[in-house]
Amino acid sequence: MSTPTGPRVSIVTVVWNGAATLERTIRSVEAQTYGNIEYIIVDGGSTDGTLDIIRRHEARITKWISEKDKGIYDAMNKGIALCTGEWIGLINADDWYEPDAVARIVAAAQADPKANIVHGDILIHYANGHAKRKHARCSGFLLKYWEMVLNHPSFFVRRSYYQGRSYDPALRVSGDHQWTLKAWTEDSRQFHYLPEVLANFSAGGASMTNPLKKVLREGRKVGEAMGFSWAEQLVGSVVKTALYVPQWAKLRFNQFVAPLAQRRK
Repeated sequence: MSTPTGPRVSIVTVVWNGAATLERTIRSVEAQTYGNIEYIIVDGGSTDGTLDIIRRHEARITKWISEKDKGIYDAMNKGIALCTGEWIGLINADDWYEPDAVARIVAAAQADPKANIVHGDILIHYANGHAKRKHARCSGFLLKYWEMVLNHPSFFVRRSYYQGRSYDPALRVSGDHQWTLKAWTEDSRQFHYLPEVLANFSAGGASMTNPLKKVLREGRKVGEAMGFSWAEQLVGSVVKTALYVPQWAKLRFNQFVAPLAQRRK
């Protein structure tokens, strides 16, 4: 698996009817400055032209499948199972990498042999063209009681670490949060944070527009899976409720107010 260009890195893109954005994602993988990359696409049975885009880039795609799945986390599990690289990155069809993201990840991983998860910052892109950097919050308290405060699009995980640690397909939007919380609880020192922008994220997805009721319901499922006590579940519900409005206001500010302020400068 080791070659003169370094350890093989597998990248997985999960997509379903993503013809509007998939090509940008694929091109960001093709543009990587790191040479030893395996690229896998898992399609959920698209009917909108997604498969035509995949076929156009087939020469640069190592493997791809198209079949119905049980949701995004089931598709991620399928993709991970197909990987042969030492490290695995998951980049969805709405998002895209910085050109040297993989090279920086590999360098960081080689500098920290004990790391199983290397991650960094992302740029959140809003529909109006405004972009805002989201720094990872390496806080066990916020990760446990609030939400996914690390940036999953920037994650690269050792393939060996994924063995026996799949994503829960029963969750709709919190599978990456639950997986990350379990890993953090196991040993937070296995996370290596690279304070640089590694990936770009399109705002407006399910994880950013959920009503409070759904946020609390998913939070309870995560808590139950983690074995939280009733007191821990209560703290989580209180924290999520208290921070929901400020988070919603921040999202709207970045969507509508911040771009106007920039134009006036």
